[in-house]
Amino acid sequence: MIPRLAFSEQTSRLFRDYLNVLAAQGFSGELHHDFGTRLVTATDNSIYQITPQAVVYPRNAEDIQRALRLATEPRFQDIKITPRGGGTGTNGQSLSAGIILDCSRHLNRILDVNVEEGWVRVQPGVVLDQLNDQLAPLGVFFAPNLSPSSRATLGGMINTDACGKGSRIYGRTSDHVLALTCILSDGAKLDVEPWEAEALAQVKSRDGLAGSALRVVDEIVTEKAEVIERVFPKLSRFLTGYNLAKVYGNDDGCFNLNYLLAGSEGTLAVITEAKLRLTPLPRHKELLVVKYESFDDALTAAELLVKSDPAAIETIDEKILELAKED
Repeated sequence: MIPRLAFSEQTSRLFRDYLNVLAAQGFSGELHHDFGTRLVTATDNSIYQITPQAVVYPRNAEDIQRALRLATEPRFQDIKITPRGGGTGTNGQSLSAGIILDCSRHLNRILDVNVEEGWVRVQPGVVLDQLNDQLAPLGVFFAPNLSPSSRATLGGMINTDACGKGSRIYGRTSDHVLALTCILSDGAKLDVEPWEAEALAQVKSRDGLAGSALRVVDEIVTEKAEVIERVFPKLSRFLTGYNLAKVYGNDDGCFNLNYLLAGSEGTLAVITEAKLRLTPLPRHKELLVVKYESFDDALTAAELLVKSDPAAIETIDEKILELAKED
């Protein structure tokens, strides 16, 4: 006999009411609060386990707007919503005791590719390998690389500003984001691209959360520019969080909110579309294996090896080799 679920395993009345109202308002995706679905999304690639109250699978941007807008109503103000992609993060970013907004099931289309101008437009649930497999015949690829590339979604990569092997040359995900379309916590849609002074003044003058948020960000990065310049390290890989230093301190010199959204782990907005920069595929690749007498010798030589500008340097010690032999 299948055991009856304990009361603690059931979704609370508040969340069930929220899901019922959301369905009545025309949510076209899927709404689940069964224990099986909640248990599957209670874990990711981290060591943590947090069981959500419900999991919703939006089918389009309007579904995300409905879900976030409804959560602003006073009766549902205690509900927390967390966006989720492929669940490949190692720090529990996609876990929540509230509602999981899973953007990987339906929002997984490659919308447009322009090889001549060097960009692609995608939904957040597109998987990295899926995109690059489609781009390879065109001689281009999306450069940021991750070890879980067969599962990691582009929305998740943007939200964590992910990077891996090859980041010495290609940088982080944020370095390849040209424009984002996102939904703010009040359900408002915001199209984000680098803004010069006149365009920034226009978007800052908007009513509602979008305008007020942009005014606050501009005020912080302007008034605290000296502190930001002094505190933020001048390194390519040093930060997961709010990259205030790059809002103005980018190559274009424009106000670029994309650098703030990238790495914010879904706390500022939910991404529904991304326009990403494409990179020509390298014509040649070469692997060089160097053996050292000791691990310390290998570390000492790293500074010399970097001068040849390799895509990556991987150091493997005796322990890793022994484990690999036993695998």
